[in-house]
Amino acid sequence: MTTQQEAPPTGAPAQRACPDWLALRREADTEARDTGAHDLLLRLETALRRQGRGEVLVVDLGAGTGANHAYLAPRLPLEQRWVVVDHDADLLDAAHHGDALRVEAGVCDLAEVLAGLPVDDGPLLLTCAALLDVLPTHELGCLADAVEGLGAVALVSLSVTGDVTWSPADEDDALVGRLFDAHQRRGGRPGPDAVDLLATDLRARGLEVLSAPTPWRLDDRRPELLERWLDERVEAALEEAAGGERERVLAWQGRRRQQLRGDGVVAVVDHVDLLVLPATDGAAGSR
Repeated sequence: MTTQQEAPPTGAPAQRACPDWLALRREADTEARDTGAHDLLLRLETALRRQGRGEVLVVDLGAGTGANHAYLAPRLPLEQRWVVVDHDADLLDAAHHGDALRVEAGVCDLAEVLAGLPVDDGPLLLTCAALLDVLPTHELGCLADAVEGLGAVALVSLSVTGDVTWSPADEDDALVGRLFDAHQRRGGRPGPDAVDLLATDLRARGLEVLSAPTPWRLDDRRPELLERWLDERVEAALEEAAGGERERVLAWQGRRRQQLRGDGVVAVVDHVDLLVLPATDGAAGSR
């Protein structure tokens, strides 16, 4: 039987993810990670084995409906015990979390969460997927603090970079991309810059950070996902549009929708996976 632990969130909560969107994107996420991050998983396994022979404690931040758990657990050939952490109690009720311990908390509550868990001397893995771009800067700092302070291995997957390549290209691709990125940065969030900020911070702390490209390829294999992603991109861009930009964005949407119904369109949406390894000189902290 699963249990659910509650901890008061710190600071402003992250944006809420829609369960239907999380389900819709799962196949594209799996393809991107299988294609781009296979070598990172091999390095991850090696790093965890070096940390000890015990059961791996896997802490999944921003766990949503359990997609990261479902992807990573069968690909990690080690004994595992999962703790799934999310600020949204409704998402933690998802059946895909299985027998994981479910903890309602935010990223900056991580030290408190781990302090309340029964832990041993086995390896510790901190992981998240598709999370960084919705975090404010101070929560990125909390994540870096936790990775460094706990001496943990970390796998940070499917972080958007802001780069999108369209085929065929359109004269207003850059406009829509700029407005969408501005929407991601609202409220002082780094948005598409988050993955670079986190990697730079972790490297400055003396940690080894490896990266792998894990782009989505959106095309007619998954028309529902492509259309949903397109419409939500437009909706976000319209919130930032000024003057004649609104009419240009709507016209761009019309042209792209026509392509969806005709010869087709392909969007390659850049994502990056990071594997963070503890400092080898013993400078990192321990649990």
